[in-house]
Amino acid sequence: MSTSNQELLAGQHRVMELGIGGLVDGSGSREELSEAVYLLRRHIYVEEAFLFPIIKQDQGRWMALAQMQSDHGDMWPHIESAIYLLQANAPLDDLFPAAQAMLKLLEVHDQREETAIYSVADRYVADANYPSLESLFAATEIPPGWRCLRAPEQA
Repeated sequence: MSTSNQELLAGQHRVMELGIGGLVDGSGSREELSEAVYLLRRHIYVEEAFLFPIIKQDQGRWMALAQMQSDHGDMWPHIESAIYLLQANAPLDDLFPAAQAMLKLLEVHDQREETAIYSVADRYVADANYPSLESLFAATEIPPGWRCLRAPEQA
């Protein structure tokens, strides 16, 4: 039996929180952090490219979607910083500020998103006759240079 979209997305939140939080509390590894940061980037891509456009058809969800996109934009510089440092094989201490900022933002964002967006994700995806988000995560590549909608301008 496949996982519901709501379960999939909320489960990814837990993986990201644990992987990023592990660096912050000293219990995690570079591999767990790397997995969590790359998952966060992919997670935001699938939401913004596939899930949010479907849910946006419901005008009653526009404010919630705008808040989620704003949150993604707040996280984006920290995601990019962490990816740069991970690729440069920087010491974990150098990754701490980005991880701490991402975790703080995720702790607020995830709860709001799970309540306002994920609670209706299965219905909207089914109504749109869309493939499951699970299959999109498995098959979709992030286009080179893609940045979330509300990412700050690059210097």
